Amino acid sequence: MSDMRIHFILFICALILLAGCASSSDVNRLERRVKQLETANTSLRYRIDQLKTNVGSQAEKGNNLSDSYANQDAEFDQFRDDVRKINGRFEETGNRFNKDIQSLKDSLKNTGNAVDEFTGKISVNETRIKNLENFMGFEPGEKFEAKVKPLNPGKDNLSEAELYKAAKQSYDSGDYETARQGFGKFVKKYPKSDMADNARFWAGEIYFNEGWFQKAILEYEKVIKEYPKGNKVPGAYLKQGISFHKLGEKANARLILNELIMKFPDSNEAKIARQKVKHIE
Repeated sequence: MSDMRIHFILFICALILLAGCASSSDVNRLERRVKQLETANTSLRYRIDQLKTNVGSQAEKGNNLSDSYANQDAEFDQFRDDVRKINGRFEETGNRFNKDIQSLKDSLKNTGNAVDEFTGKISVNETRIKNLENFMGFEPGEKFEAKVKPLNPGKDNLSEAELYKAAKQSYDSGDYETARQGFGKFVKKYPKSDMADNARFWAGEIYFNEGWFQKAILEYEKVIKEYPKGNKVPGAYLKQGISFHKLGEKANARLILNELIMKFPDSNEAKIARQKVKHIE
């Protein structure tokens, strides 16, 4: 019997003694009441034990849950650290990529400048070569070839192309008299040829090279008047103006050169004429 029950019985006995006397039915009723209270007390203790067990279990679950949260926090911190590392690597890669792109742009820019400079030099050299051809008596695009024995332009069986070639070969070799006869013969025999203006121009060049500037002026004038659409007209104007200047006729030289500049402003001959006009007092 528990201490609570003993105390409770003693309390009841005291009440009975205080009451004086009690019947057997009262005693029985009290005993039943005590049993009921004991049963209720036992049930209460069982529930208390269950509650303690549940509380312990919940506390353990709570501890497990806390551990789980702690582990998740640790994993999340590790994940954030990995993300920071990846972002750092990505930023570093981006910076390197931008530097490589800029380096490539600079390289292409330098290459482009070098190409432009090289192209400009080629253009200048082509202009100089063309001017040199004009003054040395070469046809545009004609190659500097080893001198060969020229054809004889005096032969009667030469074709149009052969006759012109024979006269030009004589000119290139310095045989001006043979060349003059060949060009004269070509103009008479093929006056409508596409090369007739060239033949007339080279005849003027022969006189110019020999210092017969008056005759050279007349030949250049024939090129200008008889073949106004020919490719030798700008050259004829230029050499005619130079011939006047060599004769000391500066006014006529300036007049002819200015006419060349006005009619053929974009030609190479006009560029040369502009320079020469500046030096004519």
